[in-house]
Order: sequence, then structure tokens, then C-alpha cells
Amino acid sequence: MNNQQEDTGTKTAELSVRRTKERIEEATILRALAFLAVTLQHCIAEYIYRADILPADSIMLAMLFHFTRFGTPTFVFLSGLILFYNYSGKLDYRSFIRKRFGDIFVPFLWWTVIYWVAVDGVIGGKLAQPSTWIGIFPQLLVPTNGYHLWFIIMIFQFYLLFPLFSRAVAFFRDRLKRHPEGESFGRIAGVSALLGLAYLVLMWASYYRMPDWAASVNGFWSAVISYRSSYFVMYFFYFLLGGICAFGLTRFRKFAIDAAGWAAAAFIGAYIWLGYDVLRYSTERINLQVSTYLKPSTFVIIVCQLLLLYGFALLLRQRQGRLYRMLQFIGRYSFGGFLSHAFVLMLVSLVTRSIPLSGAHLPAAVITFLLVASGAIGLTVLLGKLPFGRWLVGSTGRPAAAGNRKKTS
Repeated sequence: MNNQQEDTGTKTAELSVRRTKERIEEATILRALAFLAVTLQHCIAEYIYRADILPADSIMLAMLFHFTRFGTPTFVFLSGLILFYNYSGKLDYRSFIRKRFGDIFVPFLWWTVIYWVAVDGVIGGKLAQPSTWIGIFPQLLVPTNGYHLWFIIMIFQFYLLFPLFSRAVAFFRDRLKRHPEGESFGRIAGVSALLGLAYLVLMWASYYRMPDWAASVNGFWSAVISYRSSYFVMYFFYFLLGGICAFGLTRFRKFAIDAAGWAAAAFIGAYIWLGYDVLRYSTERINLQVSTYLKPSTFVIIVCQLLLLYGFALLLRQRQGRLYRMLQFIGRYSFGGFLSHAFVLMLVSLVTRSIPLSGAHLPAAVITFLLVASGAIGLTVLLGKLPFGRWLVGSTGRPAAAGNRKKTS
């Protein structure tokens, strides 16, 4: 009985702390931008490899593609920000995992089935062959039909290991409390720089060394290295950066604004270099694999974009115009939109793949993006109204109250 009372008290304390904290409205803006970036990436990939595409369209689509590299890492950053912000004290792990399982993993399971039915079942003609339905299970580990669902498998690793991350960060915070505020900020900046340097070395090894390692071994270890993009360790810096933002929110907001100048300069330099790399290593077709997330120059681009977009979100938060309201709306439904956008893209591509588009792939990709993004958000809104909608699109949350919107730091 005492243990039950203690668990209940812990849950009540967690809810009380989360309710009294300021709502991080810019997180919803960033979530919307990340969703739009991921959607645009996949729409570009639908057109850039077509046989009748002209070089000019290929190059322009590749430039757009590089500009959207921040999408998936921003989702990781936001996961770290929200988790560390909401669970900075004692954590009821069972309640924590149960909520994440219901809000995130259950929708992943349903959409894995939906994509299997659509791709292998209907298009592949396997729906009438019950003996082939076992093919759904490999999709839960290595999604290929819902090619974007690998992210759910990866991000859930952070949720499972969050208590370890939380304890490590809490230990570091306790040590910082012994120092004056100004000195603490310097130490945080130093630790962040060291983490960034370590991550940069990891990206260098991932891009320049690990492909050779995978080719030099066979079997299990070759598969482990080849699927490295699905491991949480390959994105740890963005998650911990979110934690740093959570524990020093006011200071991070100021830093994002102050750093806009050098972040923009570094972004432009890395963006040009990455574009040059893609053109150097592409032959008859543009090779987008050159701009993988797991590459040092891409990492520089993403970090700079994160800072710039955070500052942009803060400016929108202050002005609260039409763009702000639109992105707030998209951000609320972005998880369901993320899960469903590849399905909407598949429906659109059933029409566009039969249309000759030589010389028009760039506008076609942009129009497709607008259709897919709006279609995925619209579908999420509709599914969310169903009695079981939460199991398909997760929790959509509620709009910020007027009082919360006026809070500033």
C-alpha cells in the first residue's frame, strides 16, 4: 500500500510540475518546420531520380534537398527538449514508457500494417495470400514500405534509455550549481563544444570509415554497421542539445538570437561545400546519399539551421501573425502528418508517374509537396476526430491558452 501511495504521489508531483511550467511555444513552430522539411525531402526524392529529368531541375532539387536536412535531427532535438523540460525531477518510468508506447509506438504499429497492406498487399498482390502476411513482421524492425518509419524505432531508443540520460545530466547540473551563473554558462558552453567535437569525429568515422568496415566483414557485424543510421547513438548530440536548451531555456533563447550572424555565415559556407560535394560525386544522376545525416559537413549545416530556425521561431512567437498561427496548427498535427505523409505521397505519385514532366520536375515537386503536406495534415485532423484516433495519429494536444501566449522570457 505504501508503494502504491508513493507511486501515486510521484505521478501527481510530475503532473503538477509540468502544468506550472511555461509552455515552450517555439517547440510547436519547430515541429511544424521539421515536418514540412521531411515531407519536402520525400517529395524531392520522388522526382529527382526520374529518367527524363533535366540537369537544371536535378541541381535545383538537390539544393532544396540540402536546405531541408534539419528535419529529422530537429525532431530529435525537440524530443530531448520536451523530455528534459518536463521530467527534470523524479521519473515514474512505468508511467513514462506507457504514455510513450500509447502515443508513439502504437500508431507506428498501425501505420506499419497500413503501409504493408498498401504496398505489398494491394500493389504487390499479396493480400489474397495469407501465407505471405508474415512479411509484416520484418517491417517492424526494418521498415521499407513505410520508409520513414525507421525514425520511430530510433527515437524510441531514447525513450527507453531516458533515465540514464536524465541521471547523467542531473549529475552534471548538480556540479554546476556550485559555481556562479556566469561561470556555469561558460562550463556548459565548453561541455557542449566537447560533445559537438566528439559527435563530429563520430560523423567523420561514419561517413569516411564505416562503409569500408562494413565491406571488410561479413554477416552480423556487416549488418550492424550498415544499419547504423537507425541507432540512437548516431543522433545523441541533438538529443543532448535539447536537454541543454531545456535546463537553460532563457539563456538558450538569447543565445539563438545572438548567434544568428555567425550561424548564418557558417551555414552558407557548409551549404556551398555540401552542394559542391554532391556535384563532384554525382555522375549521370544526382546522388543525394552524399548529403546523408551522418556526414561532418551535413552536421555543421544542421546545427547552424537549428540555431537560425530557433531564433526565427522566437520572432514568430513575439509577433504572432498569420504564419505563426498556421505553423502552430501544423505543429499540433505534425506527428500524424509525419506518419501519414508517405501514404499521401504514394497516392499522388500513382497519378504523376504516368505524366511526362521533362523540364517541369522542379515545379511538380513543389506542387506535390503542397498537396502532400496539406493532405497529410488534413488526414490527421480527420483521423484524430475518430474515437480511436489517438491510436492512429497520437496525441494532438491543445492550442496554447491566450495567457500562455503572452509569456516572454
